[in-house]
Amino acid sequence: MSVIAKQSGLASIALGIGLLLGAVNTMYVLPRAFEGHEAVWGLLRIMTSWGLICSSVATLGAPAAIVRFLSRYPEADRGKHLKAILLIAGTGFGLCLMIISIWGGDWIGNMDAKNTDLLKNHVGGFIMIIAIMSLMAIFRALLTLQLKTGIISWVDEIWQKGSYLVLGGALLLGYLPLESFVPAYIISWFVSLLLLLLPTVKSWPSFNDPVPWSEMRPLADFSLFSLLAGGASIIANQLDYVMIGLYLGLEEVPVYTMGFFIGSVVGMPMRATQKIVSGIVAVKIHSSSAAEMQKLSQNTARVNVLLMASILAGIWAGFEPFQLLLPEKFRGLEVVFICIALSKVVVGLNVSNNSHLGYSEHYRLILPINLGLVLFTVASNYVFLVVFEMGIAGAALATLCTVLWNNLWRLMIVWRKFKVQPFTWPILPITLIAMTSAWCFHWEAGALGAPPLIEAIAFGVLGTGSCFSLCYLLGLFPELREAIKHRWSWWP
Repeated sequence: MSVIAKQSGLASIALGIGLLLGAVNTMYVLPRAFEGHEAVWGLLRIMTSWGLICSSVATLGAPAAIVRFLSRYPEADRGKHLKAILLIAGTGFGLCLMIISIWGGDWIGNMDAKNTDLLKNHVGGFIMIIAIMSLMAIFRALLTLQLKTGIISWVDEIWQKGSYLVLGGALLLGYLPLESFVPAYIISWFVSLLLLLLPTVKSWPSFNDPVPWSEMRPLADFSLFSLLAGGASIIANQLDYVMIGLYLGLEEVPVYTMGFFIGSVVGMPMRATQKIVSGIVAVKIHSSSAAEMQKLSQNTARVNVLLMASILAGIWAGFEPFQLLLPEKFRGLEVVFICIALSKVVVGLNVSNNSHLGYSEHYRLILPINLGLVLFTVASNYVFLVVFEMGIAGAALATLCTVLWNNLWRLMIVWRKFKVQPFTWPILPITLIAMTSAWCFHWEAGALGAPPLIEAIAFGVLGTGSCFSLCYLLGLFPELREAIKHRWSWWP
C-alpha cells in the first residue's frame, strides 16, 4: 500500500489545490466574467465534452491496451509492443481528424439552433481540442503504467484549473477580450499536453525497435474492444452536457456545470486514489489470490465511502447559506448536488471492483454493460429533459440512475466470477452517521446571524467534522490511527 499511499498523497495535494482553484473559478469568477455571455461558457464546456468523447474513440482503445498489456512484458521488450499499440492509435487518430475536418462544420453547427453561428465559428477549436485530448490519453496511460499518477493530478488539477482561473480573471478584469478567450483556453490545454509528454519520453520506443506483427491481432482485438467498452463509458459521462446544450441551450450548460461541480467535490477522495488503484489492480490481478483482491477492494471502498460521506455531510449542512454566495441564476441546485454527490459515492464504493473486471480475462463483459449504459443515458436524459421537462435537475437524476444501473451490473458480475465484493459492515454505520450529521446541521441561512460565507463554513465544518470524528472514534478508519501512531508512538 506504500505506493498507493505515496501517489494518492501527491494526488490529494493536487486535488486539494485544484479544488480551491476550481471553486473560486466556477463559483465566483466565471459566472461574473461571462455574465450576459453564458453561451460562450457553455461553448467551452461542450467543446471539452466533445473533446473527451472523440478522444476516447480516436485512440481506438490504445490507452487501455497500454496499461493492460505492457505490464506483462519485461522492460526490455516493452518498446516494440508499445510501437505496435501506437500504430493502432495513430490509425484511429488520423481517421478521426479527417472525418471531423470534412463533416465537422455541419455536425457542430447543429448542436444548438439558437447559437449556430457561435458554434460554427469555433469548428477549428473543436478539432484542436480533440487532437490534444487524444494525445493526452496516451501519455496518461504511460504514466499510469509507471505508477506516476501523481503527475497526472498535478497537471490536470493545478495547471489546468489554475490557468483557467487566470484566464477567467483576465476576462473579468478586462485584460482579455471575450473573442480571445477560446483560443487562450485551447493553448492552456496544449501546455497540459507538453507537461504530460515530458515525463514519458524515456518510455517511448526507439526507432530501431521491431514491430511484433504476430502480436498485432490480440492487441488490435483488445484495443477495438476498449474503444467500444471504455469509449462508451466516457461518452455516457459527457452526454449530460451535450443533451442539455441540445435541448435546453448552451446558456443552461453553465448552470448545470455549477451544480455538477459542487457535487463532484464529494468525489475528491476517490479521484486521489482511482488511477493508482487501477494501476495496482492491473499488476496484481494475475499474481494475487481472490482473498487479497477482495481485501484491496473492501479497504478502498470503506475509506472512499467514509471520506466522501463526510464531505457530502459538510456540503449539505452549509448548502443554504452557501447558495447566497452565488449569482441568482445559479441558485436552486439542491437536486443536482444530491444526485451528483450520491453518484460519486456509488462509484467510489466500486472503484477497485470496476478495475478488477476491466483487467481480468472477463473484460469483454464490460462491452454490453457500457453499450447499455450509453443507451440508458440517452433514454433517461431524453425522458427527464424532454418528456417530463425537469430541466437540469432531470439531467442530474438521469446521471444517478445510470451510475446505479452500471455499477449494479458490475458488482454482480465481479462477485459471480471472482467472489470479490467491496462491502463490509462499517459502511452501514458510516452511512447512518453521515446522514445524521448532514441533516442535524442543515440549518437555514441566517441561523447564526453571520454573513453567508461564515455560516456556510461553520455549518460545513460541523457536518464534516462530526461525521469524520465519530467514524474515527468508533474505529472505522484504522489506517489513519495506525499512520498517526507510527509517527507519534504515544497516540492512543
